[in-house]
Amino acid sequence: MSRRPIAAPTLLGVIAIIVVASITGCTSHKTSSPTSASTPATAPTTSAPTPTPTPTFVAKAYTCRSILPPTTLAVFDGKASAGFTLQKDYVERVRNFSSDLSQFAEWGGILCQWAYPNTQQSVDYGFSAITAQQTTTEQASLANNGYSGTPKYNGTVFVNSDTADYPDTYLFINGYWFYASTNSLLELIVDNVFATPDQ
Repeated sequence: MSRRPIAAPTLLGVIAIIVVASITGCTSHKTSSPTSASTPATAPTTSAPTPTPTPTFVAKAYTCRSILPPTTLAVFDGKASAGFTLQKDYVERVRNFSSDLSQFAEWGGILCQWAYPNTQQSVDYGFSAITAQQTTTEQASLANNGYSGTPKYNGTVFVNSDTADYPDTYLFINGYWFYASTNSLLELIVDNVFATPDQ
């Protein structure tokens, strides 16, 4: 919609008239001494609000335990007596059905699974460094399998369109990539590995 050309000048004119009128109305009829000068009012100083620093990803040599928030890790450890533990054979099992997931271990990172014995329900996640070429290859593979990428966490998150059966989520950021068996798990990991810069 185009602006009406008369609106802005008219508004400016009205403002100018109001300012001039207020100055004229406040002028004293007494002749001021040439040596006396009115002291201008000091405008109150207001400090600008300090912007909140944006948390950023901090790359460390994470383990299956340290990559989780302490509160989450405490909950997992609390289920150990019921058999809920880290599965030591997970990487070997993954090599039999997912070359993509096994790359986390192959590229010097971690690939982890917490589960009860003899159950299909588990908590899975991974993290490793990744080169630019590997990133291109892995993202293309995910796209071919129904995943779509969205900018998030200062990186790119890939989520499967069929979240009911395949809720896995991947995050690519700053030469690293993450994997989590659910988006909520990825969010927990992100909260733990992102830090607020010191002010």
